[in-house]
Amino acid sequence: MPQTKLIPLGRVTRAHGVHGAVKVTLYGRDPSSLIEAKRLWLVDPEGQRQSVLLSGFSGKPVLGGIIAKIEGYSTREKAESLKGLELAVNRNDFPLIEDEEEYYQADLLELEAFSTSGQSLGFVKKFLESGASLILVIIDDKGHERLVPFTEECVPKVDLQGRSLVVSQLLALLD
Repeated sequence: MPQTKLIPLGRVTRAHGVHGAVKVTLYGRDPSSLIEAKRLWLVDPEGQRQSVLLSGFSGKPVLGGIIAKIEGYSTREKAESLKGLELAVNRNDFPLIEDEEEYYQADLLELEAFSTSGQSLGFVKKFLESGASLILVIIDDKGHERLVPFTEECVPKVDLQGRSLVVSQLLALLD
């Protein structure tokens, strides 16, 4: 199966126990997106190792992530070799969203952000989770970061087809 876009959902942070389980820190809030995934990939974010489609995976939610068991990793030593790798899903495996006002976080990455007057502010590079809302981290070509709450007031328009979004004028002026 060709890999299109693999979306990381969590990172292996350490081995757990002596039978090959690992602790996975989630990038989002919902552990079910990882636990219930039909196909999971093991991805090296550094690009040192080739991505591998996992043949077996199970996990249970715990505080701060999940404890996972990956087929083929039955000892602590083997599990330790997974530290730092990410668990990802193919973007094509995501369920379709029918509501035009809802988006997968992964679809917002690399969108170009513009002020309401049309000035380019940079690109969405990552997210921060806050209690109130998702925060978009927009970085311009000089490396300056803007933190923008992903709310309708702060981001009134998202155009996935045009690969852009609009940030309210007041927020666009803040540095």
